[in-house]
Amino acid sequence: MREYQDVSVDPIATVAVRPEKALTIGAYGETVAAYRYLVLSEKARSHEARNEFAAMADEEQDHKQRLQRLLAQMFPDADFFLTPEEKDLVVVGPRLLDVRDETEFARAMRYILGTEQRTAHFYRKLSEFISQDDLRRLFAELAEEGVEHYRRLRELARVAGVEAEADAQTGPKET
Repeated sequence: MREYQDVSVDPIATVAVRPEKALTIGAYGETVAAYRYLVLSEKARSHEARNEFAAMADEEQDHKQRLQRLLAQMFPDADFFLTPEEKDLVVVGPRLLDVRDETEFARAMRYILGTEQRTAHFYRKLSEFISQDDLRRLFAELAEEGVEHYRRLRELARVAGVEAEADAQTGPKET
């Protein structure tokens, strides 16, 4: 079984990511996030939480589609296999969630909080060094949306009584 990286690790600081690869990694992360939010939209206790998770799943799906459209337009011949290390740039924990009880729900929330934190950081870093203006603006926007998702999740976790781990308590850095 693979060990999952700590949320506090800054893996992108040591990885050179070309724009086409960045779009692919981002689309992967958005796909995982959309799936996870759908799972939680079915498992959350309150109607309000179910609706919030479903809305976030829709937002992540939109992000994925935007990234994939840009990838197809700008780099039509791009075709990538993502390594586990590249996937770890945007996802914390296992890709698939099994949420059968409150303990698993709490664990899933911590993974998702960490993922939003890591993804916002990934996009913020990309927005600092990508040379194409349209991609730089997109990554800055996605970083801000990641920060907002993190805040929404923290509130959902608080209402659900889920204690977030110390490394996820401060949230992503503002962009």
